[in-house]
Amino acid sequence: MQMFENLPWYGYVILAVAIASYAIRYFKIGKKEYEAPDKTKAKFRKSPNSNLNQEPLFGLALYTPIAEWWKADTNTLSFLTAKDVKPYLEGWGIDTVEGYWDLTEYFMKDGRRWYFDFIQRMIEKEPQEKWGELMDQKFGNNERAHRYLKTLSSGEALNALKQKGIITFDSELQLGVAGYDAAILAGQARKAFTGNLISEEEAWKVIYFAKELALQHFSSWEEFGKSFALGFAIDMKSDYNTYKEEVYYLYQQVLENPDSPWNTIKWP
Repeated sequence: MQMFENLPWYGYVILAVAIASYAIRYFKIGKKEYEAPDKTKAKFRKSPNSNLNQEPLFGLALYTPIAEWWKADTNTLSFLTAKDVKPYLEGWGIDTVEGYWDLTEYFMKDGRRWYFDFIQRMIEKEPQEKWGELMDQKFGNNERAHRYLKTLSSGEALNALKQKGIITFDSELQLGVAGYDAAILAGQARKAFTGNLISEEEAWKVIYFAKELALQHFSSWEEFGKSFALGFAIDMKSDYNTYKEEVYYLYQQVLENPDSPWNTIKWP
């Protein structure tokens, strides 16, 4: 400590600035490392107590990339525990029976398809000077709609998925986001059942609706997966970038790993 005792007053100022700069730099590096994506290896966990056949397993498989992030079983309707899913249900506002069914009916009828289909068609067919008027007529002051417009018109989501090797061609935007809507329906039905909001029969009805939605729009897991990834990329805010990166990494494993439900369950 003696080496600092005889410093002039400005020496202490310089020393304090140096320490503060180091602390800020250390914090930024630590924060960056803390927020770095968790490169999780997909496990495709299976409960030994399950006796589900291929039809219900197909419905469960719609949610596989996100289910892997949660580390949930691939062959059970139950999804971890009620305690585990409670924050998710609260975050989506579906922690009550009424809240769950309100959102589920929305995803069945419209979902994120309502935003994507209109906005993408508008971008392709209408001059940019008309976008504001058309958006106001369709959506009014809807924050999500305007975020979709910004993301789609800038090519942000498409370019990100191209860089990940998930999407190859611009034309694959035509797949739309029905795959994402189907996945959300299946995943939330599992969580609502686990959270004791809906019965087993009700959960399977929603999951089979999601299955039919997927089959109406796609002819393979690859097509479905690209639609899921597109909807996921657009729907998640920039605040969720670390989460997005983790799901992208799991998505590639779900698509390619021979043990994945997408490779062990045949597309009907």
